[in-house]
Amino acid sequence: MKPAIWMTTLICAVLLLTMPAMAAYHHEGERDADKFLSAYPTKAGSKLDNCNLCHSGGSYVNRKGRTVELGSCQWCHQTYGYDGAGDIEETINAYGNAYKAAGRNAEAVTRIDGLDSDGDGVSNADEIASNTFPGDAGDYPGLTPAPYRVYTRDQLEALGSHTQFMLMNTSRSGDSYVEYTGVPMKTLLDDAGMLDTATGIWVYAPDGWGQNHPLEYRADLDMYHVYGNAPDGDFQYPEATYYYDLEADKQQNPDYGWCDYSAPSCQGRTHGDPIHVEGGLKAILAYQRDGAYLDTGVLNDENKLDGEGPFRVVVPQKYVGPPDQSSRSDDQDVLWPYNYDLDHNAGSCSRSATIIKIEPLPEGTTDIDILEAGWSYVDQNKIIVYGAIDGTDSNGNGILDSEEGTSASDDFDGDGIPDYMDTDTAAVRHPNGIDKVRLHTAQGNLADVACISDDDSSLPKAGKPDRVFPYGVNRFNVTGLTAGQTVTVTLVFPGNVPTNAEYYKVTSDGQWTVVPFGSNDGDNQITLALTDGDPLTDADGTANGVIHDPGALTTSGDAPPTTPSSSGGSSGCFIDSLLN
Repeated sequence: MKPAIWMTTLICAVLLLTMPAMAAYHHEGERDADKFLSAYPTKAGSKLDNCNLCHSGGSYVNRKGRTVELGSCQWCHQTYGYDGAGDIEETINAYGNAYKAAGRNAEAVTRIDGLDSDGDGVSNADEIASNTFPGDAGDYPGLTPAPYRVYTRDQLEALGSHTQFMLMNTSRSGDSYVEYTGVPMKTLLDDAGMLDTATGIWVYAPDGWGQNHPLEYRADLDMYHVYGNAPDGDFQYPEATYYYDLEADKQQNPDYGWCDYSAPSCQGRTHGDPIHVEGGLKAILAYQRDGAYLDTGVLNDENKLDGEGPFRVVVPQKYVGPPDQSSRSDDQDVLWPYNYDLDHNAGSCSRSATIIKIEPLPEGTTDIDILEAGWSYVDQNKIIVYGAIDGTDSNGNGILDSEEGTSASDDFDGDGIPDYMDTDTAAVRHPNGIDKVRLHTAQGNLADVACISDDDSSLPKAGKPDRVFPYGVNRFNVTGLTAGQTVTVTLVFPGNVPTNAEYYKVTSDGQWTVVPFGSNDGDNQITLALTDGDPLTDADGTANGVIHDPGALTTSGDAPPTTPSSSGGSSGCFIDSLLN
């Protein structure tokens, strides 16, 4: 059967482990994940809690004679099938075969610890301890995690939106005409600093599914590109046509209809109308459907995914055609019966996407250990992009140059060193947009800088102030200090700071506490005095030459920050850089 690339549950008792960071989810009928996790409970949710632990990808030759490469999820569905009629043995890698031969139980996991299943010179146990795959010879200890960028929904919206009305044509579950809004995938990948060596992406969702997309156009029906245009085309995807028939309309023909025409954007259209989309149809990372944010994805009682948000990768039809009848329907004597050879694009539109991996990984790197990029990212409206992106961090503060900016004219302290190269300065996007918060320490160096959402799972919930966090929460370390030293840290925000604003710190005992700040004169700049070992201003509470600072500027609901004035407390070029 055609590989229906849809987020469905594979009903089989096979060697399947969940996709990255989804330890709470396992395929229905699957009986092996708990065996591995009973031997290695700390690996729950790590990158090893993944189909790839025991399964490999594969390839097949399609009807047009072209070889199609598939990852472990798609290869299992292609080979084994949704009905379990295929041969699962073809999908199992060397580690999975060793586990099966050793008894396929909890004891089997530890029984094969001393083997080197993938032949890379490292034992299975040592690979697992290092979070590398014992069934993949290309993944071994000593590799460094690939560079990554994390995006919030607010940041994606600020990158620029694209709206397109289109057909979502499925093989089995019902078709629909809808209007999606999101950021073009090309825009997102470019912003993340994608390398010229990149060839494609993998999209992962927390229900256990992975979907592959090449960057450039391919003729294969099931390979939907995310970057280049179709041959001789001005746009990524061809202009679509609106297909309507009363027989197909589910609202007008509830007993036998199969296409949903209820979207507001269907109004006023008639059969055969061309569908004009400003800027053309594109591959997008959608966050809205018919003008409303996507329903958040959740697992239902049957362990299947309901909803499609907060993000869905949406690809249009490559080969324009009508919404055809479901392949499951007994009634194929209709105007548009199910046709295997039609373009069923909806199956490649991954729902509730939380991870985008750009391939190939840079030399010397491995997959990041994406423990947190699962259901918590769904709840927090975040997505992570990693892999073949520019990992340069010139000043070593934890913010990639692609985010920090590389303007030679930005020199906050006037020491002749551009900020992106200066170890005492950092510029980081706040989670509520793409403007930057700039930090500068008068003593020591900045490290591990981040600006996270105030609902981030790493922050304490108890005692959190009921106030507005306009720029999220700043998280950084000041290193290179003498024990007990006090430093002055300057923060410059995209908007002016109201004089009644408050700065909250997370203390060494995990409490939110107001701390005083200086330069409170209504412009966009404030200063903090932080002391190494002070439990109120150093989160580790230890005088060890390093200050840990999770903290946030907060405002009351009726006093939002305003745009800084031209005399906003620092040089004009610096303010310009914040607003670019």
